[in-house]
Amino acid sequence: MRSHRWVLALVILVLIAAVVPAHARPLPNNIIVVDPNEDPPPNLLTGEEVERIALLKHAALPLPMSPVSPNDESVLLMSDDEIAFLDLADGAIRSVDPAYFDRYIPLPLLGFSKFSWMNNDTLGALALDMGANSFDDALVRLYIHRQSTAMWSEPVRIRSDVELISVAPDLRQMLVLLPPEDQAGGNGDQFRSLRVRVTLPTVGGASHEPRVVPNRLQAAVARARSHPFMQRIWGWQEGEDETVAATARQYDIALVRDGDPQARYLTSVPAISVLFGDAWSDNSRSLAVSIFGLADTEDPRPSFDGARLSDEVYRDATGNLPPALNSILQNNNTYIVDTASATTQILRPEAGAAPPILNAMAWSPGGEHLLVSAWYPGRVRGRTHPIYFPQFSERAALRVYNRELRLLNQLDHNLFSGPAFANIAGEMVSPDEVIFRASGINRHAYYWNRVSGELRAIGQQAGSYYNVFAAKRTRQIVYAFNSFTTPTDVYRIGWDGRGATRLTWLNEELREMANLREDAVSFRLPNGATRQGVLIQPATAPFPPRDTRIIVWQQGGPGGSMHNEWSTYVEQPYALLPGMGFALLVTPVAGRPGYTPAAFNSLVDGTNFGAIDIDEQAAIAREMIRRGWTSPAKLGITGCSYGGYFTLQSVIRHPDLYAAANPQCALVDVISEWTRGYSALAPYMMGLPPYAITEEYRRDSPVYNANRIRAAVLTFHGTQDFLPIVLNENLHLQLNNLGVPARMVRFVQEGHGLMDMDNQIYAAQEQVRWFRLHLR
Repeated sequence: MRSHRWVLALVILVLIAAVVPAHARPLPNNIIVVDPNEDPPPNLLTGEEVERIALLKHAALPLPMSPVSPNDESVLLMSDDEIAFLDLADGAIRSVDPAYFDRYIPLPLLGFSKFSWMNNDTLGALALDMGANSFDDALVRLYIHRQSTAMWSEPVRIRSDVELISVAPDLRQMLVLLPPEDQAGGNGDQFRSLRVRVTLPTVGGASHEPRVVPNRLQAAVARARSHPFMQRIWGWQEGEDETVAATARQYDIALVRDGDPQARYLTSVPAISVLFGDAWSDNSRSLAVSIFGLADTEDPRPSFDGARLSDEVYRDATGNLPPALNSILQNNNTYIVDTASATTQILRPEAGAAPPILNAMAWSPGGEHLLVSAWYPGRVRGRTHPIYFPQFSERAALRVYNRELRLLNQLDHNLFSGPAFANIAGEMVSPDEVIFRASGINRHAYYWNRVSGELRAIGQQAGSYYNVFAAKRTRQIVYAFNSFTTPTDVYRIGWDGRGATRLTWLNEELREMANLREDAVSFRLPNGATRQGVLIQPATAPFPPRDTRIIVWQQGGPGGSMHNEWSTYVEQPYALLPGMGFALLVTPVAGRPGYTPAAFNSLVDGTNFGAIDIDEQAAIAREMIRRGWTSPAKLGITGCSYGGYFTLQSVIRHPDLYAAANPQCALVDVISEWTRGYSALAPYMMGLPPYAITEEYRRDSPVYNANRIRAAVLTFHGTQDFLPIVLNENLHLQLNNLGVPARMVRFVQEGHGLMDMDNQIYAAQEQVRWFRLHLR
């Protein structure tokens, strides 16, 4: 997930922009250049409207960042403005002085390890000492007292030649990679990892729980990321750039304990092993760590170097690799470790034609039961073998094992279809009870009793639950909640769904100012399938709507979840476009999680890619017209990345259905993607290489079919996007030459999506104005 964290004082920027001389730099052919090194373009909307856009984009992000204290009284709360302890009884805040963090940076702020409670009142975390002069002094245990907010630290002494993988809740035991024997005794430089891109191009996904770094600490955190010590903890972790690291050669895994120079050997992992998941018991006595394997180690290539027919990842993505030869399956091991004795058991995928790969998630309190997610391979029509690359898994299940590795229970549910994008997270809150989350159109918290079989949502409010932590004594959860119409605040609720209580009110003024409504909608497709969605409108608009301007939106991916959450980015304009008077329809279609595994796989069954989801959305649009909600002259479409592809392919396949389109950071040439893009994406989508089905690739590539477009097209693209801007420029130039209303905005130095807030505000003006001009 890319997290967009905006820290500028937006209203001040808007007021400044109003008095600065502004000059757009138009190029020929209706191309507008937005360059940070030149004067900004002039505002396109009134000052009041620009200020409203800025305010909509200025949501606070309060998040619980620690487990609940053992006495169920408090959690650590972080927001853009502060670090504090949040009282779960009445929402009272006890702020922590951030000055202490100028030197000691808690590693959880960098995305590594977690906060944990030492007792009812003391919270701890590993931290980086920015003042240390050597590796030996760089790591400390940082403690914060929740009552007095006093902070203190103590040094951590571990071998200097290891690389950290995971940290126990007691902050004294660590899982590490040992150096090869021929390089032992070094300073950690002997480790070499290969960065492997294992997620798909998207903007604004939700693959991880969100983090927030207070504004006051962002500079210190940025410095910490470049600290030499950080190489010792990032080597086998998922990166911010949608990559994980694979071991470059065989390494040993061991346990080390603070103050003990000896490392206790656990096992060896083969070259090109990827960390899948790890879980410690609350008493730090049990550990489970899961890995899977990749191949193609002999000739590592750049991330964007296209597909190669002989590569194992290509053979897997196209269904041409037998399971018996598939490294992902064959090297999938979950190591179950008793940390007192260092004895290790191995949990392996079961025998069978297409068994799932296994991922350790969480231990029950006391460590007697282990929660595991089982990821089943994709079974795509027209492919010979199952596809094990995790991003193409068709479904998952939750399993519970005992200490003897006997499977006790399994929960199968459509909530777990497309697990790489369903964002499954779970916790065993007792030996028999599990609280988990998964993304469909909503991202609810769910309660599952593995013994009785009871399964239900906790709370019925439409939206998304993030950073969920269980209070086990009072049987509540504390969580951050938001929705299409409600920006983030923190709440608590009982496991039985009762007693929902709001604990923070940081975004109440923004919610009232946005003044939006959301209504669940349902559409029956011509093939009999049903698709569920949400229509977001100004609160004063009627439902059902009558002959109104509606813009349909699709997420990136393919496969990205489209769940109910607050966003005002132009890439995800859930509150932005409705906040400016439009209706926005969000309806997951074929290839999205939350329906069935068959619906998820159908996007790439046979020659479906480029058609099935596009046509489902078109059927939904026609149904809205039939119901009198809108008309072709008032219907628009937008999306970014795969959503931008979806937008263009929609106005190509259905040229008379949409009046206006706003593709952003769009994939436009599947042939180019196959030859110079991700090694597995186009092979998975298409099944065969372009040499074999050239015409199918052309039909599925918007740049070859621009002559079919009738809709007015506004294109956004960054000059540093990994999807080459020149391809989008060529499509735009075709439209311009054909006389189709077309405008392109080139954002200099932007990548895949707009990260600069000034650019976001300007792009929002372009987006709003375009739909106002062309939806009538």
